[in-house]
Amino acid sequence: MFLTKNCSVSFDSNFILLNMRKFAVLLLFVFPSSIALCQHYDIGFHGGVFSPMDFWYYVDGSVGTTAGIQFHYHFDNKVSISSNYQWGNFGFSPAAAEERINGQRIGTEYASVDVHLLSFMIHRKFRLADGFELRAGTGIGYFLEHWEGEKAWQIGTKKYKRDFTMPIQVSVVKHVHERILVGLKSGVFITPFYIFGGLHVGPEISFRF
Repeated sequence: MFLTKNCSVSFDSNFILLNMRKFAVLLLFVFPSSIALCQHYDIGFHGGVFSPMDFWYYVDGSVGTTAGIQFHYHFDNKVSISSNYQWGNFGFSPAAAEERINGQRIGTEYASVDVHLLSFMIHRKFRLADGFELRAGTGIGYFLEHWEGEKAWQIGTKKYKRDFTMPIQVSVVKHVHERILVGLKSGVFITPFYIFGGLHVGPEISFRF
């Protein structure tokens, strides 16, 4: 298989689904236990555009879409933590990438890539004029990546690459109702074996409890 990295691995699809469910349980039940210590929490939904995880590696990369959910726990007016799930999609040319690295144009001319990202972050909040709030955060994350058509040759199921990553996120939000916030979210991921990528920008809406 061309363009294989040290972080590449083949997983059984059932194994992937089982572990994603475990992470979902972690997001829904472990972190919400912090509610007893915080002033309030938000559940937010966001979407937008999503870039390749690395523009150098993913030759002829094209921007796709993204969507996600964030559980945000506020301890005071300055600090908060969040647990996050995000899905992103982008395209690139495996043949062109192989040519850049090995000098031979081998593989398909275009492939779609799906990325599933889970992260835990700490945020610093800054109050701005006119009721706006700036949030800047970072933390640790983990992602699974699947190229369209890639399968584990031993068992014929989807092949996933995976790695740890450091998310960096900046957002600006404002209350439009006592329990509703809207804003604009942007971020990027710094990952081993990549430079940086996964740039995403888009609107978000949050509900406060």
